[in-house]
Amino acid sequence: METRHEAALRDGALPYFACAGTVAVGNGGDAQGRIFYTAYLASDEAEQRPVAFVWNGGPGADSRLLHFSALGPVRIREGRTEANPDSPLAISDLVFVDPVGTGFSRADSEADAAAFYSTMADIAATTDFILSWLDANGRTGAPVFLVGESFGTWRAAGVAEALADLGHPVAGIALISGGIPLGDLPDRHLMRALSLPNRAATALAHGKLASELQGNVEQVLQEAERFARAVYAPALADPAALSPEDRTAVRARIAAFQGLSPDVVDPETLWVSPRTFRTELLGSGQMLDVFDMRVVGSADPTPSGKAVLRYYRERLRYAEGRYAGIEVEELPVGAGWQYDQAPITPESLARAMAGEGPPSPSQPWTLRAMEKMPHMRTFVAAGFYDSLNSCAANEATVAALPAAVADRFALHCYPGGHMMYDEPAVAVAFGRDIAAFLADGKQD
Repeated sequence: METRHEAALRDGALPYFACAGTVAVGNGGDAQGRIFYTAYLASDEAEQRPVAFVWNGGPGADSRLLHFSALGPVRIREGRTEANPDSPLAISDLVFVDPVGTGFSRADSEADAAAFYSTMADIAATTDFILSWLDANGRTGAPVFLVGESFGTWRAAGVAEALADLGHPVAGIALISGGIPLGDLPDRHLMRALSLPNRAATALAHGKLASELQGNVEQVLQEAERFARAVYAPALADPAALSPEDRTAVRARIAAFQGLSPDVVDPETLWVSPRTFRTELLGSGQMLDVFDMRVVGSADPTPSGKAVLRYYRERLRYAEGRYAGIEVEELPVGAGWQYDQAPITPESLARAMAGEGPPSPSQPWTLRAMEKMPHMRTFVAAGFYDSLNSCAANEATVAALPAAVADRFALHCYPGGHMMYDEPAVAVAFGRDIAAFLADGKQD
């Protein structure tokens, strides 16, 4: 179903048409399904205009957050539909993608459904969708961007490499609040230490930061990063090398940067897990939100289901299917997910249980894709109140890459959480930065 509209963007009005529909896909094996998409197309110059494929993560999440809170020409706030002046539609056409088992997307049968619920099958199905959509819409020569949030960064990086292997170039990938999928990084101690700036900023926001460390948030972030690199990372790598006196002093300093009692810092490893930090900062049974540590408890940033349905049924005139998580219960996508991209070990499972990401690492999709496509660029975004990501860790990760690859990264850090664009002031900057990235694409 195709409908015509006009976007109210910061630079003026932009006519566009919207298309909501499904595309048949496979999972790299025998299973079959249909992926639902919402496309916004603003020009007839099909072969010249970029097209960005956009999704969220989960696994098992539909695309509502990036669609209706960040990048679509229409956003939903507090149950109301309004124009989104920060959409990058003036620069690139946008295709929002709901993986099989989310939104209106479904496997052809119950027997097929579980076969889509794995990392590698998801990459295969998404690759199949993109190639089919480009072909059906006469866009095979358009610059292609892949935009994913959270677990969706794995999908973006994995699909980029899959497209490279099939001879279809990718202009760029945008990795939002999911780190950089590069496999199991060798210096885990440094990555752990560089969670400290986020925690120090969080402690400052809650009035818990040690008095001697007080300052504005930028000063706190910088001081915490200096300590993390110079002292905390070496201590995590070899805590036994510290004398009893030094261990006590370092432990106290680690606690001070996090607004915690030294007793919370593990005396043997000197580590405080993300879950422990979120539980202990305020105490008294108050836990900080995993996505935005300024929030006590758990916040649900997902746009109103009723407003989403009205938008599809009335404005886009899409009358097919029933929306998972709104009209029917959520399907068991996340609960049944198979992390088949790398082995799950007792250590990786323990890290996941403590709040350190999925139960097994990614593959080095980002590096392999960028090496196979020398013009592909990567945009990385993170918020410094997110418990799952670290701006400083992203910077350290890129700095360790070969220069020819590192030079093609654009790193962005925002004063927000996992969904940093939820804040109006950040939404403006985030939209501007994404638009600039999409506008500067090259193809092989």
